[in-house]
Amino acid sequence: MEFQNIYTLFSQQTAKYRGKPVFYSREKDAWRSQNWEDFEEQVHDFACALLAKNLTRGASVAILAGNVSEWAIADVATIAAGGVGVGIYPTSSPEQCEFIINHSDAEFLFVDTYKQFEKATNTNAPFPKLKEIICLEKTDDTTVELVEKETRFGVDVKDIPVTNYKDFLAFGKLNREEFFPRVEQIGFNAKPEDTAIMVYTSGTTGEPKGAMLSHQYILNSVESLCQTIPIDDTDISFSYLPGCHVAERISGIYNRLSSGAAVYFVDDLAKLYAYMVEVKPTVFASLPRFFEKIYAKVVSENGKDVDAQTLKDAFGGRVRLLTSGGAPLPEEIADFFARNDLPILQAYGLTENVCVAFNRADDFKFGTVGKPMSMCDIKIADDGEILVKSPMMFSGYYKEPEKTAEMFDENGWLKTGDLGSIDADGFLKIVGRKKEIIVLSNGKNIAPTLVENLVKENHLVSQCFVYGDGKSYCVALITLNQTEVEMLAKASEIKFTSFVELTRNEEIFNLISATVDKSNARLSSSEQIKKFVILERDFSADEDEITPTLKLKRNVVSERFKKIIEKLYER
Repeated sequence: MEFQNIYTLFSQQTAKYRGKPVFYSREKDAWRSQNWEDFEEQVHDFACALLAKNLTRGASVAILAGNVSEWAIADVATIAAGGVGVGIYPTSSPEQCEFIINHSDAEFLFVDTYKQFEKATNTNAPFPKLKEIICLEKTDDTTVELVEKETRFGVDVKDIPVTNYKDFLAFGKLNREEFFPRVEQIGFNAKPEDTAIMVYTSGTTGEPKGAMLSHQYILNSVESLCQTIPIDDTDISFSYLPGCHVAERISGIYNRLSSGAAVYFVDDLAKLYAYMVEVKPTVFASLPRFFEKIYAKVVSENGKDVDAQTLKDAFGGRVRLLTSGGAPLPEEIADFFARNDLPILQAYGLTENVCVAFNRADDFKFGTVGKPMSMCDIKIADDGEILVKSPMMFSGYYKEPEKTAEMFDENGWLKTGDLGSIDADGFLKIVGRKKEIIVLSNGKNIAPTLVENLVKENHLVSQCFVYGDGKSYCVALITLNQTEVEMLAKASEIKFTSFVELTRNEEIFNLISATVDKSNARLSSSEQIKKFVILERDFSADEDEITPTLKLKRNVVSERFKKIIEKLYER
C-alpha cells in the first residue's frame, strides 16, 4: 500500500495533475470541465465548512445524489474532515433514506436536487443527530422543521438549516484560515485502519447493514485493480452507476483518483449511447443488459460477421477495456465480443471485499468470474461456500457486532454467502447464494440463481424467480423487459394496445417458453423449470420486491405472488 490514507493520495494527485481536467458535467447540451485544482479547492472548502459547523470526529455525512461531480467532492471532503461518507441510493424511498441517515448517525446530509430534499424530509420520523442539509440545486428554503426526538408527551421538533452548496463552500472558504490546518492535520494523520466510508448492503432479507470500509480497504482495493486491469491518466470513462454502490465507489471514484483518469458524469441514462459516441471512452463498465443491446444493434446493422473496428465504433471507436459484473453474460454475446478482440471481462466481489476475482484481457474464460485478484486468497468450503481472505476485507457492520462475527469462520476467512467452484485452471465460477438454496421434497438441493440466470440470458426477460421449496419440482415467475418486448412486437408486427396485452400474447409466450426449454436442456432434471407464468408487470423496488441493485427479495415475492405460485402446482 503506497499511501497511508485517502487524503495523502488525494493531495499527491491534485498536485500532480494541476491544470488538467478531472470532471466533465453536462450543462446546456455541452460538456463543462473541472480541473484538478477545482476539485482540490472544493474539497478543502467543503471540509473546512464541516469542521466550522462542528462535524464530530468519526460522524457520518450522508450523500443522496445522482451522478454529479459533487458526489466525489463531498465524499473526499468528509474523509478529510475526519468524518465517514455514507451513500444513499437516489431511488430510495423516504423510509429507506430515513433509516440510513439515522442508523449511520449522519450529522450532515448532501442532496443534489430539491426533489431529493423533499423526499428525505417528507417524514415524521425523528432525526436526532442531523445538523444541516446541503442542497446542490438552488432552493429558497433556509430551514426545514423536523422531529428531533419522541417523548411520552409528544415530539420535540427542531429547525434544521438548509444551505445551498455554493454558500456552504463559501462558508468553508471564509473559515479556511482557522480550519484548513485542522483538515491537513486530520487528513494526513488518518490511520489505515480508520473507517473512511460506509456502504449499506441492499438488504434482501431485512434492513440494510452499514459495512465499514477503512482507508486500507480502499487503497488496497485500488492497488489490486491496478495490478489486474490497469487504467491510467490517458483513459476516459463514464460515471452513471450509483456512487453509493461499492463497485462505483471503489473502481469508479477512488480508482480514478488513483489513476488520474478523467470522468464524464451522465445526467440522463437515456442519452448514454449518444454520449458514448460523442465522448469516445477508452474504458467502459456496465451490466450485461447494456452489452446485449450493443450486440443487438451491431448485428442488426452489420450481421454477425463484423470486424473489430466496427464493434469498437459502437462504443465511440477508442474503447480498449470492457468490464461487467452483477449477472452472468450470455455466452453468445461473450464469444462475439471476444472474437472481435474486445472481450467483456467479468468480475466478482461483494461489499465486504470488493476485489475477489477478475478475468484478464489475456487470461479469461467464459462462464467464470476469473482468477483471484492480487492480494486476495480464495478457497471453497466443504459445503461449497466461497471463502475469502485479504487485506481488503471490511471492518465490520456498524452497530452490528453479532452479524459481523457471523461473517467470519474460526480462521478469519470471510464467508461470502455465495456458492462456487474453482476449476483446474484456477477460474472461479459462481453457482448461487447459500441462503437461497431450494430443498425439494425428494431432498435435492437447487441453487435458484443458477437457473434464473440461464433464463435471463434472453434479453426479453427482466426477472426470473424460481420456487420449489418442499415441492416435487421447480416453477418460475418470469417478468418481461418492457422496452425490449415492445421493440420486438413492433418489428414483428404484433399488434398491441398495452404492455399487459403483450405479457398475454401467444407469440411472446412461445419465445419465452423456448428460452425456458433451452435453459432446461443445460440443467439436471431436478433443476429444470416444469411450469412458469409471465407476470403482467416487473418486480419493483417501490413495492419492496427487489433491492436498488435489482436483487430479488425472495420472501416478499413468494408471499406476494403466493396464489399464482400455488396455481402452478395444481394438477
